Amino acid sequence: MMRSMKTLVASLIALLLLVAILPAHAAKPHSGHAKRSNILFIVSDDHGWGDLRSNWDKTEVRLPALEALAAQGVRFPNYHTVPLCGPSRACMFTGQYSTENGMWRGPGKQPLGSPGYRGIKRDVKMLSEHLAEAGYKTGAFGKWHLGALEVEVPNDRGFDEFHGFLGGAHPYWITEGRSRILHNREPDRTSKGHTTELFTGWAEMFIRENAAKDAPFFCYLAYNAVHGPLRIDESKPASAPEAWVKKALDRGVSFLRSDYVAILQHMDHNVGRLVDLLDELGVAENTLIVFVSDNGGCTMEEGAAGGRFPGNNGPFRGGKATTYQGGLNVPFLMNWKGRLPQGMVSDNQVMHCDIFATLLDAVAIPVPKMNGKNPVRGMSLMPHMLSGGKKTIPERTMIFELWGNIGLRKGDYKLWSQIGRNYSPDWDAVTTEIKHTDLELFDLSKDIAEKNDLRTKLPEVYASLKKELIDHLSNINSERPGGGSFAVSDKGRPQPKKTPTTQTPKRRSPDQFFKNRDRDGDGAITLGEYIGNPNGRNVPALTRRFKKIDSSGDGKLQLDEVKK
Repeated sequence: MMRSMKTLVASLIALLLLVAILPAHAAKPHSGHAKRSNILFIVSDDHGWGDLRSNWDKTEVRLPALEALAAQGVRFPNYHTVPLCGPSRACMFTGQYSTENGMWRGPGKQPLGSPGYRGIKRDVKMLSEHLAEAGYKTGAFGKWHLGALEVEVPNDRGFDEFHGFLGGAHPYWITEGRSRILHNREPDRTSKGHTTELFTGWAEMFIRENAAKDAPFFCYLAYNAVHGPLRIDESKPASAPEAWVKKALDRGVSFLRSDYVAILQHMDHNVGRLVDLLDELGVAENTLIVFVSDNGGCTMEEGAAGGRFPGNNGPFRGGKATTYQGGLNVPFLMNWKGRLPQGMVSDNQVMHCDIFATLLDAVAIPVPKMNGKNPVRGMSLMPHMLSGGKKTIPERTMIFELWGNIGLRKGDYKLWSQIGRNYSPDWDAVTTEIKHTDLELFDLSKDIAEKNDLRTKLPEVYASLKKELIDHLSNINSERPGGGSFAVSDKGRPQPKKTPTTQTPKRRSPDQFFKNRDRDGDGAITLGEYIGNPNGRNVPALTRRFKKIDSSGDGKLQLDEVKK
């Protein structure tokens, strides 16, 4: 009897110790949890890494609300994203690369199932859908840019409420009856004012309503700040409220940057409103706040994607729509009062796909291993944060692709190449080009500006990383969904139903690639046929690649040369 009692006591002690060492977030299963945690997920637009002072102290931008969240939470200066609005958001909401989830570029107007279609696949479940299924009240406010088809709009993708615009850009000033703003599926003809204030106000109402009901909420607030249009000369009015422009100018900000800086600081003020609201409602300790920019800032370079605007990407090369670090590295921070460490700065390499996994894990929803036919690439950052950084993020390969602009990072090493904007999403063609291309190799620990190509100096590193890239591109499950019509037009008007397209195009083989390039059907590809339309193409790089494939040196490519 005494031995049985001792055994029972020992077992109880062991059980108590086991419970004590479990992570806090793992000890609260989401099913039936009476006080499920809320999420406030805020995304800025074209906000460069250098315009968060804790990242880059040379910026003249002052963002006190965001800096306070970072100082009282966790900041990730080594966060990476794909460098365009739609693909970036798709990765955050699916946990997958844009090459896999279907949003290889911004959402387009091609019919579903057509070769030109781009959008999140129907069999890929979005973050909002997971949360809705777990009983969350879900609201999206501001910019969507994840599709305008009837099966792609927020109300079809897990959101109870949507108040914002579907496209990639919108004027900051809303005139009553003259905007592309929707409330759920219907045009909003009555709202007027500045988008930053309107989006914040709608998010505030959503939070108040659900906090009053003690209902767990997921509030997705996607500002159009600091996307164009922005004033950079005297020919146009400012997009920011004049009082905020004046504050910037009075503080010595240049006229060129005054509207840009004012837009960011006005946004920060509104973020502060919501942080104060969470305290006022008594839900701050039960609300995870996430802030991130979708991609790097636009620059003043000729031909810069998204327009020529004075973005600030700190010490990095490139910007929006490039896979140099200036397009990939953006501000990212998380704050959870009383749960996450204060003032933690993690230099671990993290990426857009991790947001999907982290938010699910934070509220104890199991993170799936697969999403549709491709793996979930993201990993939860919760163990890393809750341990104060003691549990490090394992080194992994991160791959970014946009219009044939390729970036691969693993540890300190980075592969980069521009193979031409016209190839995506024909991954067979992309793979063929990569095989015959001399990519550039950088050591970011010594060359953050990506100026010194080490390909010939580190051949083993180069060969290993290039093989990883080719293997990834060769194994993308790129089937496209079929069926669907546009829910609303660009101007917010309902669209008539269209006959769905269900055909799924096959991936092109090298033989098909050769046939398409051989325009005159003479059995060989000339340099002109190989380059095609030179607009938007890197002609010098394509010429070098052509010569490399042309092993016979006769100025024409034969099928056997393309297949090598």
